Amino acid sequence: MKAGASSADVAEAKQQSFIVACSDEGTALTTGTAKISFRMPYAFTLNAGAGGITASCNQAPTGAILTVDVNEAGTTIMNNANKLQIAIGSTTSVGGVAPVLTDVALASNALITIDIDQIGSTNAGTGLKVTLIGVRA
Repeated sequence: MKAGASSADVAEAKQQSFIVACSDEGTALTTGTAKISFRMPYAFTLNAGAGGITASCNQAPTGAILTVDVNEAGTTIMNNANKLQIAIGSTTSVGGVAPVLTDVALASNALITIDIDQIGSTNAGTGLKVTLIGVRA
């Protein structure tokens, strides 16, 4: 540890993020399961709550919220009532209703899939990305 560095500085230095594109940049989003899938390259512990997972899009959903689910080995990592959401007219989940994470320990080589459960009803939204934030376990 560098002289004068606090434990918070060290913890932040170890923090990592995975940004996962769940669609192309301009096509209207559609609902469906496993819109994207990938394998965790190593064991990873998400930060708790909204600090562990965020979503953003290029064009905001209108008419209805955008709801996203993240699954590890086929099981959601969030409480079904509090999944990742982007509010009507917003392009980010940050500052909105926080998702409730029920599984923060993602296993090495686990199959991660991202579902789009709901899109905007007037404008679906475009360019969805999900960010997983935490530390290597």
